[in-house]
Amino acid sequence: MEFLDYGLANLALLATMFVGSHFFLSHPPVRKFLIHRWRMGTFRIVYSIIAIVLFLMMYSAYTAAPSVALNLPALTLVPLVVMPFAAILIFCGYTIVNPSAFATENGNYGQAVPGILKITRQPAMWGVGLFALSHMAANPDAAAWIFFGALALEALVGGYFLDRRKKIERQPGWLQLVEQSSFIPFLAIVSGRARVTPGQIGWWRILGGLALSAGLVLTHQALIGVAPLPADWMAKILM
Repeated sequence: MEFLDYGLANLALLATMFVGSHFFLSHPPVRKFLIHRWRMGTFRIVYSIIAIVLFLMMYSAYTAAPSVALNLPALTLVPLVVMPFAAILIFCGYTIVNPSAFATENGNYGQAVPGILKITRQPAMWGVGLFALSHMAANPDAAAWIFFGALALEALVGGYFLDRRKKIERQPGWLQLVEQSSFIPFLAIVSGRARVTPGQIGWWRILGGLALSAGLVLTHQALIGVAPLPADWMAKILM
């Protein structure tokens, strides 16, 4: 395998920068220093700009990288099974106030912990992680594994570090949350610390996540250039 190809090396470098910038800027001493210098609002803006720019550069490098097949089976149906759950987690994660998240960490949801947070304190992170891991399973290719592996690493390891930082800070909203939730999905429910029903999550959020998943399937070929389903399946769906 020609793993030293310039395209793959460039992708690997940008993937390292993408993940590394997240971990560096989120490192407690660095984060504390920058917030002290810039204030929280400016820090979040700079953090977001760096993340978006590096992601776009990484994606551009991914689309330009050569195809180097890995000696693994292509589990093409895995994303079709996983993505509805991933999309629900992502949709829910961005439609609630979550003191364990980056953008709304100082938020307060009152007395009732949102149902999705009883499943996991980091729904959006786990959604992105499942999205990335399922696409690695479907694409046994060096470039795909670098790109989606970086997303999975940033989401799951980054989510864990964020969760650990909140544990150290012990903010009131987070303390209320941690009693009825877990970082690992469903762990609080299995251990008996929490109970959740679809109504507590919000049916509109569940349906919104399923609609997002369906929309991604229907627009995948137009947006990405790759059909997520066999051609005859897509033809029947779009008829």
